[in-house]
This record gives sequence, C-alpha cells and structure tokens, in this order.
Amino acid sequence: MDANQRKALKGIIKETLKNLEENGFEAAFVNDRSELLTLIKTLIPEGATTSTGGSETLAETGVMDFLKECTAYTPDRNKAFSVQYYLASTNAITLHGELYEVDGRGNRVAAMLFGPEKVIVIAGINKLVLDLREAVERVKTKAAPPNCLRLEKDTPCTKLGHCVSPYFDERHLSALGCTSDGRICSNAVIFSRQMVKKRITVIIVGEEYGY
Repeated sequence: MDANQRKALKGIIKETLKNLEENGFEAAFVNDRSELLTLIKTLIPEGATTSTGGSETLAETGVMDFLKECTAYTPDRNKAFSVQYYLASTNAITLHGELYEVDGRGNRVAAMLFGPEKVIVIAGINKLVLDLREAVERVKTKAAPPNCLRLEKDTPCTKLGHCVSPYFDERHLSALGCTSDGRICSNAVIFSRQMVKKRITVIIVGEEYGY
C-alpha cells in the first residue's frame, strides 16, 4: 500500500471508528503490531482469565503469545463463556460500524454475543469494507478459502479459490449450493447497535493480518 492509499484510508478508518462508537462499541486504532501489544497490555491485567476464538490475527500479531504467557488462558470452548476477557478477530468491519462474523461450530460468535465480561476484537486494515454486501463477498472470496485450507477442510472453495456462490445475494447470504460437511460458514452474525455499551472493544491495526 503506497502513501496515497494510506492517506485515503485514514478517512475511512476515522469514520468507521466514529460509527463503531455510535453503535455502542469501544473503538481504537493502532498503527502496528507493537502499538497493539502495548495497548493490549494496558487493557488486560496479568493473571486475568482469558480465552479466544480461532484467529490467525491473534497469532500473527503476538497477542496469542501474550495471553498464554501472562494471563490465565484457557482453550476450553465451554469455559470461554465465563472468562473475564475473550479475544477474537472479525471477518469484516463495515464503514457503518458493524462487525460481520461467520463461524463453523458457532463457539466463537456465541462467546462474542454473550458470556465473557469483556470482548476484544482485533482486525487488520484488510478487514475494512464499505457495507454488508462487501462483507459477505469478502468472506466468500478472501476469508473462507484460505481458512478452509489452513484447517484442511475438503470444501469446494479450497479447489475453486472462492465460494460456490461468491457474490452477494439478498435472498440467500450463505454458501448456497455448498453441501460439504467441512464447511466453516455455517453461522453468520451481524453485530450492529449494542445493548450492553462498551462490552466489546474493537481495535483496528494499520497493517494487514489474518484472512
């Protein structure tokens, strides 16, 4: 990304953060991995109980290492509902201040929705989209195929490089035509205006991370 692209992106990030806050999220921007880790260490006390949803972003940024080394981290999906801090990434953040989350078993979105005292969502600038239409298509073309390959799933998208229904369809947002038992896009949730204000903190990182 060149200097002009980054300059143009600043306006999008500013508006996205404003809209996230208006929707009841806490929202912050950090420039890079180093700033992210500094912020995370101020948000999560050492020894706090933590858990996570599956996320390449958390691994790539070093957040996962911090949680395992400095907090009472549990990988147990059931115990995740009672931790103090639950961390995950997102499939997409819209300009309107919404999170679009797609999950296979549903444990990640379930914990984000209810249970943990605090949820922290970390996303690179590659997760920013204009609207829900772009969010849906981003999952179908950029997120699901590499994630299925990472998880060694035998799905059509691992062979095609995109979903069998890669485009937005207001009649059917999901993977219409995919009957694979290994599909990871079984459950989709839109986080819009929040009833419990500031329970979810969204941190946008000025670098690309995850799928």
